[in-house]
Amino acid sequence: MNLRKFTDLSKWSILLKVLPLTALFCLAKWIVHQMQWEFGKFDSQVGSLLAAVTFILAFMLNGTLNDYRTSEDMPSQIVNAVETIQDTNLFIAARKPDYDPTLLTEGLAEILKSVLLCLKQGQPFIRVQNALTNLNQLLAQFSKFCEIPAISRLQGEQAKIRLLIDRIQRIRDTDFLAAAYGLLHVLIIASSSALLITRTDDFNTNFIVSGFLFTSFMYLLFLVYDLDNPFEYNGTSSADIDLSSIEKSYHRLREELLKNDEPKIG
Repeated sequence: MNLRKFTDLSKWSILLKVLPLTALFCLAKWIVHQMQWEFGKFDSQVGSLLAAVTFILAFMLNGTLNDYRTSEDMPSQIVNAVETIQDTNLFIAARKPDYDPTLLTEGLAEILKSVLLCLKQGQPFIRVQNALTNLNQLLAQFSKFCEIPAISRLQGEQAKIRLLIDRIQRIRDTDFLAAAYGLLHVLIIASSSALLITRTDDFNTNFIVSGFLFTSFMYLLFLVYDLDNPFEYNGTSSADIDLSSIEKSYHRLREELLKNDEPKIG
């Protein structure tokens, strides 16, 4: 077992959020038992309620997980589009000694920087849109040194970035499962109440199983919340999309700009 993965706090963050709620539930369960407020006995109807909660949680988890997998690839697609434009930029610079690739490189770096600022610091997405629009002027200057098909290809990459940014913004700012959350909250409250007031012949077993069921329900609820908004980056989510590919690409572009700024000898 990889010790680093085991000790990574991010994988335990949801459980750490749920454990205080589990402690409160167990305390309430013990008080209900001591006060003899257990009004019902575990039967098939309670089992059906717990099964319904499990089904709804599994259904929502499957839907959000599919969306998360789609979102997970978006930063890499943005980087691929930017790197494609930059590769063409450097290729033309190698062919045409009088062409300066610095301006286009700066424009691409600004796009990646804007994406990082919007996602990590919550700045408005209009900054990214402006950076993409400014790319038109840079491509107009670039077009003087290359053929029309190359410009068409780069504009295709530009449109791809714009589409990905729009999808990221909608995923981050739109709650697609609001109605489903309402039903899920009602079912979880009902099932938790049922676990509190139902009794079995062996209280210790009832106490342990009820605690585990409550912990499982709450854990999955928090997990669905995190997966439903993978571009949150506010320090509370354990399932944020990795932006390291965008950061690495941005730093590579900055390094190329610094190299171009160095005085040439000879």
